[in-house]
Amino acid sequence: MTTASTASFCPSSSSDQHTSPVPAGFADVLVGLQYGDEGKAKIIDALAPGYDVIARFNGGANAGHTIDTPQGRIALKQLPSGVFHPHTTLYIGSGCAINPWKLADEISQLREMGITLEGRLHISARAALVQPHHIAMDRRNGDTIGTTGNGIGPCYADRALRVRNDMRVNLMLGDLIANESEAVVSMRNVFSRMVNAEGGTSPWMAEMSDLLRDLPQVAASLRPYLQVDRGWLTNRVKAGASVLFEGAQSVLLDVVEGSQPYVTSSHTVPAFAYVGGDLSPKYHRRTIGVAKAIMSRVGRGPFPSELGGERSAQYCHDASRLRIGKAEEQSRFSVDTLLRSSDPFDVGTALRMLTAEYGTGTGRPRRIGMLDLAQLRDVIRTHAVDCVYLNKVDCLSHYAKSTYQGVPMRVHRDVLTADAMPDVLVYPGLTEQSLDQGREGMLDAAMHGFVDFIERHIGAPLAGLGLGPERASLVSLAPHPVAPVASSMPHDG
Repeated sequence: MTTASTASFCPSSSSDQHTSPVPAGFADVLVGLQYGDEGKAKIIDALAPGYDVIARFNGGANAGHTIDTPQGRIALKQLPSGVFHPHTTLYIGSGCAINPWKLADEISQLREMGITLEGRLHISARAALVQPHHIAMDRRNGDTIGTTGNGIGPCYADRALRVRNDMRVNLMLGDLIANESEAVVSMRNVFSRMVNAEGGTSPWMAEMSDLLRDLPQVAASLRPYLQVDRGWLTNRVKAGASVLFEGAQSVLLDVVEGSQPYVTSSHTVPAFAYVGGDLSPKYHRRTIGVAKAIMSRVGRGPFPSELGGERSAQYCHDASRLRIGKAEEQSRFSVDTLLRSSDPFDVGTALRMLTAEYGTGTGRPRRIGMLDLAQLRDVIRTHAVDCVYLNKVDCLSHYAKSTYQGVPMRVHRDVLTADAMPDVLVYPGLTEQSLDQGREGMLDAAMHGFVDFIERHIGAPLAGLGLGPERASLVSLAPHPVAPVASSMPHDG
């Protein structure tokens, strides 16, 4: 039995080996490697003490990052996840879409918890501004994809469109702060034209009017955080600051890389951190990935390892539309009965209930899948991920009570060999004893075997294991060699 290291480990990328002078500062990028909700905020909260700046580079209020801390639990939508570390500066880059009303409310919630952001938070004046007509459009048209209805997609669309019907529609946060009365008039005109074009009525007319009424007050509350200097972050890094970029939505939902049209509306891949985060890529040091052992996905779209397949996807879509969430499922279903079922759909439902896989902001049920190592390996290769944190490992113990009698995982298949592994492999379940010892930082033989199995299949080292939602449940792993399994990609020659 060995003791896990308490220091975070992530091997250096090739850029660390350069013989040329290295800038005093650097930037690391942390992204989710699956469909979102991997627990990125938890990892950022753990890593934040080692960085000077935590920065967001994409997305908006459609991403909920939940953090459990001694001060309490909070679901951050737009603020970087380093808020509970007073030494960190927080930056929201130009690649983000800002909902000013929700951001002001988020800042207010933190203030009530005793967290002040004056002097710490900087928001790019060039960040896109979510407007009332964006929210209305998203609510009207977003059901096909399964959006959160926060107006993010229409906001990014207007950023590219720039002008509609001879009116500018791509307002930035700096436009609002500079002249809120002019911004309010512009937003009201665009919304009114949209309503008139649709027959003069809208189910959201009163709500949008309230948003416009409150906008001047909201703008005033955000004014202290506006950063008009486009080189602000660059200057910080040149002076020696270290930056951790925090991805909002995850890599498989990238607007280009993901499965169209079931994607988010921004770029989520690591490379975009330096565009949306307003920093030169020459300062990049390493890429950190976050995945979770109980996979989930919200909204529509492909999900190869989904338990229950299309039935699960349709059920979750209908449940979201009918506002069926955690309370309703707990009153309708018996977890033990579902877990013992031979139907993967039932097992997936039980796992959702046991692991609280419901939307942070919406409360809607998430689709549940087994850990997909084949998919994870492809993502790691494509984006040169240096190391991975794997969350919700403790939740794998639930499989021991299921008909699987172990942990089902989707793995690579090498079609060129006679002894090819099956697409799905059932790994012997981890015992509660192993998990309890892991939480104490002691990894026994069973846990070491699990870590080695995962690393060989994904082709990257695990930097840490999440064995619960609390800060103390994150176990950091010491470095050790990784021997990858045979690739499922065709061999050259």
